[in-house]
Amino acid sequence: MLIYARLRALGLFLSGALAPFVSLVPAWAASEFDAAFTGYVLRMALAVIVLGGVGYAAVKLLPGMFSARGRGHVRVLGMQNIGREMIYIVKTGPEVTAFVSGRAGSTVLGRWSLEEWDDYEAAADAREARPAE
Repeated sequence: MLIYARLRALGLFLSGALAPFVSLVPAWAASEFDAAFTGYVLRMALAVIVLGGVGYAAVKLLPGMFSARGRGHVRVLGMQNIGREMIYIVKTGPEVTAFVSGRAGSTVLGRWSLEEWDDYEAAADAREARPAE
C-alpha cells in the first residue's frame, strides 16, 4: 500500500512538473544538435538518465517530507491479519486505539491513554526479559 502511494505521488509529480520540460526536449534537441543517429541516441540516453535520477530522488526524498509519521500525530503501532479482517493498534495524539477493520465495517476494541499503554509495554518487556524457570 505504501509503495503504491509513493508510485502514485511520483506519477503525479512527473506528469505535472516535468510535462513542459519533456515536451520541449525533442524540439530543443532537434534545433541545437545535428540529426546524426548516434548523437540522437546519446542525447536520449542522457535524458533518460537525468529523468531517472529526478524520479529516484523524488521517490526517496518527497514521501519523508510529507508523511504523517514525521509529524507524529497518527502512527500505526501494530497490525495483525485475522482471516479477512485486520486488527490495528494506532496512536492518535494522546491516546492509543485498537480496532478491527473488515468487510462488515470497523469496530473499536479499546482505547487507552498513552501513559497506560506505556505502562503495559514496560510490563510486557519485563515479562519477556525474565528467564524461564
